[in-house]
Amino acid sequence: MAKTKKQPEKDKSVLDMTVTQARAFFLKSESYCSIELPPYFQFDKILSSVAKVLEENTLADKPRQPSKPRQHEHVNYSLLSNKDGRYAWRPFQLIHPALYVLLVERLTTPAQWELIQNRFKEFQEAGYIKCLSIPLQASAARKDKAAQILNWWQGIEQQSIELSLEYNYVFHADITDCYAAIYTHSIAWAMHGKPTAKEKRTDKSLIGNVIDWHIQNMRQGQTNGIPQGSVLMDFIAEMVLGYADLELRKRLKDAGIVDYRILRYRDDYRVFVHGPQIGEAVLKALTEVLIDLGLKLNTTKTLASHQVVAHSIKTDKRAWLRSRQGDRNLQKHLLVIHAHGMDFPNAGSLTVALTHFYQRLCKVKPVSNPRVLISIAADIAYTSPRTFPVCAAIISKLLSALDTDAARIDVIEKVHRRLSQLPNTGHMEIWLQRIGHPWKPDHEYQEKLCKLVKNEAVEVWNNGWITCAKLKAAVDPSKIIEKTKLRALRPEVKWNEIAIFELERYR
Repeated sequence: MAKTKKQPEKDKSVLDMTVTQARAFFLKSESYCSIELPPYFQFDKILSSVAKVLEENTLADKPRQPSKPRQHEHVNYSLLSNKDGRYAWRPFQLIHPALYVLLVERLTTPAQWELIQNRFKEFQEAGYIKCLSIPLQASAARKDKAAQILNWWQGIEQQSIELSLEYNYVFHADITDCYAAIYTHSIAWAMHGKPTAKEKRTDKSLIGNVIDWHIQNMRQGQTNGIPQGSVLMDFIAEMVLGYADLELRKRLKDAGIVDYRILRYRDDYRVFVHGPQIGEAVLKALTEVLIDLGLKLNTTKTLASHQVVAHSIKTDKRAWLRSRQGDRNLQKHLLVIHAHGMDFPNAGSLTVALTHFYQRLCKVKPVSNPRVLISIAADIAYTSPRTFPVCAAIISKLLSALDTDAARIDVIEKVHRRLSQLPNTGHMEIWLQRIGHPWKPDHEYQEKLCKLVKNEAVEVWNNGWITCAKLKAAVDPSKIIEKTKLRALRPEVKWNEIAIFELERYR
């Protein structure tokens, strides 16, 4: 009897998880910190230590405590990342582990998790608006981030092309500074409806109020903005954006507009219609819905096109597909990528191109003119900070092609001086340390997380509000450095340190 071929496991939406599975998912290191960091940064140990203490109900937010988290600055830790190689920057946040774990626990009680799941069913009940950014847990051995990227590719790009058979126009729009602009009270509106939320603003049995309260605790009582940099906050943002979908659907139905499709990935919208007038009407309705939530569309990025297939693919990717993507000469190959980066800084296609170059570089021996290649790679990183991890991997391979340790240290210092000219570069310093640590472990860095790698005592989170000794001990920043992985570090950044998944899956 022939064996039945085993079907591959599917990636799992967090909304399809049991309450126990959801809690475990949010408490993973990869969910707590979705920022790309070297592999010796791991948060499982600190999260599990905090969770164990919190099981004893010792968190210092009881009435008997002299202060609350919101009365203190810098409760979360901000890791700054340059966005454009100039003056724009993005503050990723490592949420205080105690506040993070407690919020996860409050979200994942059986009653609250069922309420959240049912509310999202209401958000998603009609087929006109499709959300494709609900957090996923990857099947098999790949990273959750890989599952999310594949879902974007299959759900946004591929479905957009398919919809060209049905619709003549596509409109692109996104929300201005979405995470920084989310009004925390709107989370309760999303979960319970605006009238109920306003009537029961102080009712701590409502999960929307619980989330609102905890986020304010993390941000010194602020009601504008949620921390960026974790899957948990991505999910909370989806609550507000899902509610916006629901309100938009009602508004368009009342206006008699039913022949349209919207694909949404977080705060990015693609609106498919038969004519420009309908598209304008949809965007007008979306603008009105967002204004009620304290959000607004980014007018500089709103555009329309009747070339649906062409505009289903990002501009930078279209340009890369049309270009000469490589060269037999290694230096010319990297210069081709450099030129693409100058035209499309921080583009996703640039990261893919650099990763392919890294794979090629791994197979080339010997490498000619490594200093020149390092200079080009550093300049790409300077203008496109999003590429720091893969550029660090390329530079680490090229350092090995130099003749002496003294030459390597000299180049490392020059690269550091060059990239340090950028403002707000904590994330960059972490990756510079990754490539420099094997050669010069005593190099000085300003970034606190880099000091942890050097075994220096630093305060990452403000624990001034905690009076429980056990909890303070659990929130020990040194726990986030996996010493065995740090000791096993090799000079060259390996593929598995930067790889999300095999590139053939989405090239």
